[in-house]
Amino acid sequence: MYRPDLADIAYWEIEIAGLTTVLPTREGKAGRADRGFIVVATGGHDVPVPHFSLDTAPPSRQLEQLGAIDRVVKLDALCYAGLDDRGDLVGHIGTMPPKLTGMPDALPKRLPAGYATTVPAGAHDGEDGDKTEPQRVRTSRGKSVVELQEWRSWNEITTEYADCYRHQLAALAQRAQPRWETEKLTEEFGEGIHSGATHTVWLLEEGDFTIEGPGADLVAAELNPQPLPPKLVLRPRADVSAKDTSFEVHLRYAGSEERLRYFIVPDQAPSTTVNRIGPLGEEL
Repeated sequence: MYRPDLADIAYWEIEIAGLTTVLPTREGKAGRADRGFIVVATGGHDVPVPHFSLDTAPPSRQLEQLGAIDRVVKLDALCYAGLDDRGDLVGHIGTMPPKLTGMPDALPKRLPAGYATTVPAGAHDGEDGDKTEPQRVRTSRGKSVVELQEWRSWNEITTEYADCYRHQLAALAQRAQPRWETEKLTEEFGEGIHSGATHTVWLLEEGDFTIEGPGADLVAAELNPQPLPPKLVLRPRADVSAKDTSFEVHLRYAGSEERLRYFIVPDQAPSTTVNRIGPLGEEL
């Protein structure tokens, strides 16, 4: 999958087989499909997993209902466009994002103050003849200069998308940054599981597993092949006396394998949470 402001592949669509999902048809009816999907980003321009569904058919399969699709372009959270082999627009699913005109060069650091004068609905003159006093209500908006318009062509979208949505795309990348930092730490040190908690690992298909590493003996594991998709249930148990609680789950399938790294957070281990300051203030 691509995005108009990026030259390289921006997303991968991964199909999840073995499910019964809804496939919207060209006639607007709800057809049936046998797979769901996960959309994963290829970099920090978006959150690692911006879209997934176990109930709806993959976006590419939906677009194929509209015609022959050679390329899929992701335009926003839920809108995908399908192009033919000449790069022409075949159709799209989801609401096409509008063209924004009048966007400021820079966003304000704080919302402008203002007020409006209004009278409550249903207010009448009092019995003594006095009128109801108007109420002054604060509002955070002045007159908007941004206008929403329709795109004139697909070529206009591809050439003006980056500039039109520059503020939104920058905010999305900023929002995605801490999630990618978490992914990087997970790749380096593994995913933490609290002692006594239950952690479920969903397998890609039927397979087998082994648990390896210093903390392998501290983990109870149970493989449940049915119902599909198969799942491996991990139940770690460790206290603060454990020196190294890291372990690796090795999943083996018919033609592939996975290796997932973990560590156990022991009982009574001290933990510190630091709130992040985001664009809209403090985040948990």
